[in-house]
Amino acid sequence: MTSPPGSDLGPFAALAENLQEIIETLAATRTEREVIEIVLTPAVNALGAVAGILLLVDQTDQQLKIAGSQGYEDGTPTIWQEGPIEDHVVIADILRMREALYFEYAGALKEAYPELESRTGGLAAIANAALPMFLDNRPLGVIVLDFKEPHHFTSAERRFLKILSAQCAVALGRAQATGMLEDRVEDRTRQLEEERAAQAAFVAFTEAVGSETDLPTLIRQAITVLQGRFLGASIVYYEEEGNLWKARVWSEDMRPELVALITAGLPLETPLFAEVSHTRQPVFTDAWDAEREGVASSEEYGAAANYPLVMDGGLHWVLSIGLRGTRTWIEADKALLRSVGRSLNLALERTETTRRLALQNTELQARTRALEAFAELTRDLALTTDPLLLIRRALEVMMSMLVDGAVSFYVLEDGQWYSRVQHGTLRSPELQAAVDAGLPYAETQNLVIPWTTGQPYYQDVYDQDTDNLPSLAGHFSATATLPLREEGALIGVLAFVLFDQRHWSSVDRVVLETTVHSLELALDRAAKTKSLDEERTALSAFTRFAELVGSETDVQVLVGQAITLLHETCDVEAAYFERDGDLFSAAVWSPSADPALLPHLRQGFPLQHSSIALGLRQNTAAYIDHWQDTGLLIPESGIYQAVAGYPYFMDGTLDSVLMIGSQTSPTWDERSKGIFRAVGRSLDLALDRARQTRMVTVQRDMLDARTRSLGAANEELEAFAYSVSHDLRTPVRHMTSFGNLLRKTLDDRLDEKSARYLSIIDQAAVRMNTLIDAMLDLSRTSRHTLSFQWVDLNALVMAVRATLELDAVERQIVWVIGPLPRVMGDQGLLRQVFENLLSNALKYTARKSEARIEIWAEDGPHEWRVCVRDNGVGFDSRYTHKLFGVFQRLHRQEEFEGTGVGLANVRRVVARHGGTVTAEGVLDQGATFSFTLPKGELAEGQVDFKGAEEQAADADTGRVR
Repeated sequence: MTSPPGSDLGPFAALAENLQEIIETLAATRTEREVIEIVLTPAVNALGAVAGILLLVDQTDQQLKIAGSQGYEDGTPTIWQEGPIEDHVVIADILRMREALYFEYAGALKEAYPELESRTGGLAAIANAALPMFLDNRPLGVIVLDFKEPHHFTSAERRFLKILSAQCAVALGRAQATGMLEDRVEDRTRQLEEERAAQAAFVAFTEAVGSETDLPTLIRQAITVLQGRFLGASIVYYEEEGNLWKARVWSEDMRPELVALITAGLPLETPLFAEVSHTRQPVFTDAWDAEREGVASSEEYGAAANYPLVMDGGLHWVLSIGLRGTRTWIEADKALLRSVGRSLNLALERTETTRRLALQNTELQARTRALEAFAELTRDLALTTDPLLLIRRALEVMMSMLVDGAVSFYVLEDGQWYSRVQHGTLRSPELQAAVDAGLPYAETQNLVIPWTTGQPYYQDVYDQDTDNLPSLAGHFSATATLPLREEGALIGVLAFVLFDQRHWSSVDRVVLETTVHSLELALDRAAKTKSLDEERTALSAFTRFAELVGSETDVQVLVGQAITLLHETCDVEAAYFERDGDLFSAAVWSPSADPALLPHLRQGFPLQHSSIALGLRQNTAAYIDHWQDTGLLIPESGIYQAVAGYPYFMDGTLDSVLMIGSQTSPTWDERSKGIFRAVGRSLDLALDRARQTRMVTVQRDMLDARTRSLGAANEELEAFAYSVSHDLRTPVRHMTSFGNLLRKTLDDRLDEKSARYLSIIDQAAVRMNTLIDAMLDLSRTSRHTLSFQWVDLNALVMAVRATLELDAVERQIVWVIGPLPRVMGDQGLLRQVFENLLSNALKYTARKSEARIEIWAEDGPHEWRVCVRDNGVGFDSRYTHKLFGVFQRLHRQEEFEGTGVGLANVRRVVARHGGTVTAEGVLDQGATFSFTLPKGELAEGQVDFKGAEEQAADADTGRVR
């Protein structure tokens, strides 16, 4: 063994020779047994151990298995035992830590694991070494050495053991892989042999059966093939019948007593069939025991097998074989039986498929005949919408395809079955009388079953107790009852009774169910046709009523016209009731109404307690057939056989009702219902329109009065402001004039303090004149007649800018003016807006070394927004609401001069143009004022930027003016 450069084997040299020899020997091993014998003995001898043991981990169940041991006495228990890994705490710790454990003196192991001896029943050695084995991070097991004397494990010994356990793990892994590979080769070889035999059997059987579809012939062919392979074998083909497996075909070598037993049938739970029934897989039985398998007279067989023949996932047949002269199955014979069984199963599936196709073809032909007959029927009834007539004709067609019998269509009413259509005679006057009187619901199960399940119910042999009519229906042989639907909802049951014995075949069922389905389609068509007729009638009524009411808003006239229309189209009497507290009193009624009933209707009645109140709460028309006054307590209303009501709500509360009554019919037909619903809806819309018209009229009158009041107040306010402004001029002039006279009178006697007082009076007078001028400007703005024209804002802004710059020639000002649109407005007033906004921008940027004023426009869907931004002193946004008030100022007069009227004037001008004004500002960061102007009607969204290029150039260069 070669050591790395610079290493010193020292004490390890003697052990290295043994280790080298072990490793070389391990390289030639092929099995686990060889590996264990090569590793265990040298390990024990090299370290002077008294015994050694190797335990391997079973990866499937994590169990410890003893693979080999040396030096342990037979019958003497040891602490190293087989069992679950988690039960052996020492080995579990070694494998978890992946490190060897050494116990060098007596009691060391017991000290570390005190319960080990009592749990295992063995005695621990004086010293121990336990080494884990891992391969690819997978635990393989442990090597344990026991010593009868205390043993100090030197570093050389520990190194020796570590290398030994690692090499042992590698050799075991190689042996396991070699074993698995050999097993796979052996399994594959055996599989190939079985497949060859199975293929040969499959070919033979396939050639034998060919395209045969006769079941007995197929079974005979299978028996012949199997007896050719298994000489002296008995083969039986079983079919399931009820609770028995009965032999249908068998080989001729079987004894008569056994044939009698299997043809009579074996119970399903017979052990012979139990496992194959459960697993649906072939079952091979070695060492056949007739008593154990529950098949008497079969002691001559030594081995048996059952092959399940499955169709659509269900086990219906079993192929069974018994072998004489052998008690075990070899794999080749099993493969042959599986091959023949699969072939037979395929042939049976083909046969069953052929049979089903033939049956389906027969059913298809029967279905086609039924559809052709019903198609002819539906062509005859193309214009028929009466459902009972449709059902009658369909029953005639169906009975023409059956033998002697009768059929009835039953409906359920008030807990009784009533026959509405009948074709054929029941051959019993007593039974016919019972049917005509109505059959009890619960006692007639022949009708209850299809009604509750929604599925057809057939009886090949009629059970007289089904309908609790044993004395009346004894002549029935077979019955069929099928549910009938209209637009998806059950409407009744079709009941067929036959007087001759008959089995309801699948063809019979297809014919009946197909015809019923076609009848349902015809009923749906008839129902839709009726619905369309009703809608057309309703539409016609709606159109007529709409033409009648026109633009009428008088409630009495509207209701009167609705009542007239209902009387003419439905032959009913009508009345319109309005709510008065808890009572409903008639407000309008038919001219033909019974005079004896009118006083009660005008007096009013508590409608909420009547029998139609529930329907009216649903906010739709309510109909009551077979009217009986149980809530209104008006005996005179008994002249009506059917009543209906249409509710009208206001703010979620029942406010009025339109009611109709029929003296000629106890039920409402669909036509009358449709017309009433249409007129009711139309009247509802008309009443709502009338209410809204009245509300709009009232609101319009109120608005006109308010407008006149505001106009008068505004005129008075403007006249007052104008008058006050002029009246204030006189005292101001007096103050100024007398101040000048006083200054001249005193002349050289005027001291400094008096001169200052006179100067303050002059300043106040000037300030007062300024405010008066501002008020006059504001008043003139309000009274100024607007003169709309197209205004070019580009030119307007440039003119205002030129005027304002005359007073700011010494200042550094940067103007950034974007393209501005042409708008429809009063040019003079719009000039005032820009003069106020731009003069404010210049005023509040006076303290800036370089003022920056930006003007631009934003294009909106219906308006322009024009913005003016400066970098001046700004304002506190909390006081924005004060900016546009008259005489409202956010800065002291000493800081910035002004009257506080300019922005108020801006808002008034913009408002008169149909726009709004907004302002945004931040202290010491500037302010932005914007206003909107509607787009001119002729502009059509087009922007007319006159001089846009020149303005854009100015904006790009930041020209200083």
